Parts: sequence; structure tokens; C-alpha cells
Amino acid sequence: MTPTLWAVLSAGALALHVPAGPPCRVRSPVMQQLADGSVATDIDELMARHDPILLYASKLLPASTAADASALYAWCRRLDEIVDDPSAISVDTQARLDEWQRRFDALCAGSPADEMDAALAACLARNPSLGRQPFVDMIAGMRSDAVECRRIANLAELELYAYRVAGTVGLMLLPLLGADPAGAREPAVALGKSIQLINILRDATADAALGRIYLPRETMAAAGVDEEDVLALRCTDGYRDAVARLAQRANALLVEAEAGRTTLPGLGPLFVQIIVELYRGYLAELERRGYDNLSAAGERVRISTSRKLLATARAVGKVLFQRERVPG
Repeated sequence: MTPTLWAVLSAGALALHVPAGPPCRVRSPVMQQLADGSVATDIDELMARHDPILLYASKLLPASTAADASALYAWCRRLDEIVDDPSAISVDTQARLDEWQRRFDALCAGSPADEMDAALAACLARNPSLGRQPFVDMIAGMRSDAVECRRIANLAELELYAYRVAGTVGLMLLPLLGADPAGAREPAVALGKSIQLINILRDATADAALGRIYLPRETMAAAGVDEEDVLALRCTDGYRDAVARLAQRANALLVEAEAGRTTLPGLGPLFVQIIVELYRGYLAELERRGYDNLSAAGERVRISTSRKLLATARAVGKVLFQRERVPG
């Protein structure tokens, strides 16, 4: 499973960064042409299969920005699929991650392996301030999933993981939105981390099928939750309490992201607010279910199209109301 330096934990995550390599560049005009061709449709189809809510939100961005964001998404999604292959053993997954790192190094050197890699190479060329570091950190986060019986010790470890696999996405998007990294970095990471925590809560059944439990052991122990019950999809009262606690943390991160939306130029504040409202919808649905994300016939926590439209309208209203209150 897979995306704010408001806490010491996040600062610790940054301290673990691998030294960045040379900037990425595109040497091949042919690869740039490929990146601007039919691959856009392929990426849209990939996004529609896995994260339609992000495809919906991306359509609100300017065309060039949406193309770059889609290229980033395709790279992240395909990396995620390496780790989420249920038929793979951990040693094979680690080998595939090694190959993915080599592919990333190659596209940065101007030799992308396919059209989606070429799309990312073109994105990096158009946004030189993006750099390599978020991608390196994300691969490191994915490596932590490439183990047997994935477990998380405590909330600090979970948030470090959430930064690496999703907070990095917020950092990737900042140059695309023309944001000032000094002011926008923390809320961008907060948004990515909150999305990841909420997706963990949405995907508990699928993760259990893979033998993974992302609720921190420390949190489960405090609530009297047995790992065997989780893997057997038995939703106990203690489990509901543990889920509620993590949902509260995810909501706090959404609040952090929402407060920082004004650090973004143009349509950035609206884009962030829409994502915040949509993911709050997931938390509201989870609460409506009594924080049971295991017993609903294996269904992922979802919200209807009408609720998505309502969330979008609410986001537009909040952003416009704030602008009206700001003195000219």
C-alpha cells in the first residue's frame, strides 16, 4: 500500500534523506515527443483504474500542469504496483525495486525505458527545481513494504512511512504549482501524509489479505487488539477504537494542509481544498460505519459521486469566501 514538517518526526524523516545525485535532464528530443503523445491517455486510464478521485481533481489544473502531475502519478503508481504484487516474494520485490531505481537513474540521464518514463523525464526537464530527492525517498519507503508480514511499531514509524510513500508526492507537486517551497513544504507534506493514512484505513481488508497490518502495534496494544483478529477480519470494539484514533490523526493532518493552502498560487488553494474535502468525506463515511473497515464484505471505504460533487462545491465556497474576506 501506498501519499508538513509540523513535528520532530517529519524533521527526522528529512534527516534520513539519501544525498541527492545530479539533476535530471532529457537529452533525447524523440523521448520528449513520446512524452507528449498518446501516453497521456494511457496515464489517464491508469489513474481511472486506481485513483479516480485524483483524476477528477487533476482535471481542474491547467493542461500543462495536469500533464506533469499525471506523469508523476504514473511513476508513483507503477512503483506502488511493484510492492503490491500479491504473487511476489520479498526477495523478488527487492530486486524489482533495484531495477526501478536503475530505471529512474536512466531516465534522469536522458534514456527513459518507455513512454511513461519519458513523460516523467519531460516533467523533470520542465521543472528543474524538483530534483531527485522525493523519488529516492519514495523508493526507500516502498522498500520497507517489501518484507514478509509487514508491521508498524508505533505512530512515529507510520508517519515516517507515510512521508516517504505519500508526503513525497506533495513535494513533487510544489514546483508544478509554482509554490514557494519555504512556505508550502510543510502543508504539502501534511496533505500527502493524511491521504496515505486515510488510504490505509480504507484498504485494511486488502492489506490483511496480503498479511499486512499498518495500524501501529503500540496503538493496537493500548486498545487490546490481537493481530490474529485483524488478519481474520474480526472487527472488535478495541479495533474500532484503534481505527478511530488513527482517523483523528489523519484529520489533524488535513487541518494542517487546509491551513497552508494559501501558500499556493493560482488554483492551488482550490485544488488542495477539494482534496481535503473529498478525503474528509472518506473519514465521515468511516465514522458512519462505526470505524469498521473490516466487516463490510471486503468493500473499500468509498463515497458516492453526489458526495464528491458536494465536497467540490463546499471547497469552492470556502476558497471564494476566504478571498472575499481578504482586503484588496
